Amino acid sequence: MSAFPLRGFGARVASAELFTCRQCLRQRNQMTRPFSSRTIPRTPSQKSPRVGSYLGALRKNFKAFTITRSASLSTATVAQQALEQGATATKSHFPDVSSKAVAYWLLGSAASVFGIVIFGGLTRLTESGLSITEWRPVTGSLPPMNNDDWEAEFAKYKNSPEYKILNPNMNLSEFKSIYYMEWIHRLWGRFVGLSFVIPAVYFVARRKVSKPMALRLAGISGLIGFQGVIGWWMVKSGLKDDLFAPGSHPRVSQYRLTAHLAAAFTCYVAMLWNGLAILRSHRLLKDPQAGTESLNALRNPKLAVFRRSVAGLALLVFTTAMSGGLVAGLDAGLIYNEFPYMGNGLTPPKAELFDEKYSRHSDRSDLWWRNMLENPSLVQLDHRALAMTTFSAVMALWAYSKSSSMKKLLPRSAQKGVHGVVAFTFVQVTLGISTLLYLVPTHLASTHQAGSLFLLTWVLVLGSRIWHPSRTAKLLQMAAKARGQPVAASTANAVNALKK
Repeated sequence: MSAFPLRGFGARVASAELFTCRQCLRQRNQMTRPFSSRTIPRTPSQKSPRVGSYLGALRKNFKAFTITRSASLSTATVAQQALEQGATATKSHFPDVSSKAVAYWLLGSAASVFGIVIFGGLTRLTESGLSITEWRPVTGSLPPMNNDDWEAEFAKYKNSPEYKILNPNMNLSEFKSIYYMEWIHRLWGRFVGLSFVIPAVYFVARRKVSKPMALRLAGISGLIGFQGVIGWWMVKSGLKDDLFAPGSHPRVSQYRLTAHLAAAFTCYVAMLWNGLAILRSHRLLKDPQAGTESLNALRNPKLAVFRRSVAGLALLVFTTAMSGGLVAGLDAGLIYNEFPYMGNGLTPPKAELFDEKYSRHSDRSDLWWRNMLENPSLVQLDHRALAMTTFSAVMALWAYSKSSSMKKLLPRSAQKGVHGVVAFTFVQVTLGISTLLYLVPTHLASTHQAGSLFLLTWVLVLGSRIWHPSRTAKLLQMAAKARGQPVAASTANAVNALKK
């Protein structure tokens, strides 16, 4: 505006002309001109040249100011409009991206599941899991409140195989210690369920989550409830003596124990992955242009091989952890407490690994798979083989990430993620060997179980940094269009970034 100063009569006329409607101006001109000229309309060419030039200058500057004002909108503002589009349109619609509060809540729930998995391992290691012989989801929330209640619970435990075979000399004080371990474990499970289901209902009702995320929350809620059923199904197997030979150590079914562990791991993975995905979407949408370039760079075909390798590694870590559940269920860690040998060789004799006594069919058709799942010697060998395979796969992935092509393509955050996976792998292998050599002490065995979750966690973190979220990519395209930028420009920038 300063380039076109208006002074005196010209300023007054220009301001009046600019802010007065055409009809009023026409009537005023008719009244101010001589009577003889009032009935003759003035053509545009007959306007005052001085006033016309000022008006043209004003319109030109106002148009330039409007364009500059629109272009100066920050990227964050446009991204925020894209994020809030679904929520502000109408309350009956789900937003395009879930709230950050949902992400933090999911990560907190994952931490709670992490804790209960470790505490559940301690419950098993201290032989406390069979101390409560009934499943009372509501009334069982309170422990015995007086001495009569304690005596009643102790009498129920005395009828279990574990008391008769393993703890016939246990007194009430000792019973209370193992009872409280199992009671805390069950109470923690109830807390995990309530602290997830109630906020999930709130977030869905308040439209704080996207529609796909609402369906995922419903699935996780159902899995948590099913996990409680599996837990009692597992405990129930240890309250009858048809699962173990007479006089042997009472235990729960290794199949049910592994199923219980697998459900817990699945809950943890679902919570962690979705929480990380929400935070990543917000981070990418904060700057749509940079986010589009980042995701386009991840679409390189060479990175697809690395991405599939990380997914395979996550599945391998999960499988190795589940084989550890079989080892725990069969107490297979208490035999062959040496490494790398197992007896006189790297493996036990073949006759021991495939013992016919584990077969239940006359034609021995179940000899292989029953020995793999029920023979402690072969179960421990399988766990060793899977653990060393996982270690080799991690080192191969690390070597691949150090190749010249991967160094150029992998984001800096992904390279750090690979280093974290390698570090946790070394720690986990060290813990596993130490647990074996020292005859499975409680603190080492529990730490080894926690190490498996830490390793799986870091593999998932690495996966979240190289995954290409298609839904977020579409939202980024929408945000780029809202700014008036062609998507092809972002693609060209990504290609140029890869060439540098």
